Amino acid sequence: MIIWSVLAGAFGLCGTGAFVARAGTRSPQWSPERYWFLGMAALFLAWLIAFLGVLSLGANVVPKGVMIGTSVAPLLGAIVTDTVVRHLRESGRQLRPVTFWLLGVAALLPAWGVGLLALSVNFVTH
Repeated sequence: MIIWSVLAGAFGLCGTGAFVARAGTRSPQWSPERYWFLGMAALFLAWLIAFLGVLSLGANVVPKGVMIGTSVAPLLGAIVTDTVVRHLRESGRQLRPVTFWLLGVAALLPAWGVGLLALSVNFVTH
């Protein structure tokens, strides 16, 4: 599960990152929320694979706090980064699309990290 999750994350980051870099140089520009959403989409599959891997281990192997953390962290990340995106958009500053894409990546990165950490600790102990 760890390898599949890392591969999905690498492909997602490279694919959407290249797309954002290319789309950012063209006109017309998308709204910041679209770039933010692409950032979240970059890691969604990777997080989902890690999350399902953690769930498959069962509550006897993984502490309930870790299981809850891997499911709550994406929601908190989305709420926090959405607030930042709205604030930056309303400030009127012209920021590059990659900035908003990175905020989307940051929304799921902690949850993905917790999932991978839980899987790797289980891998080492078993």
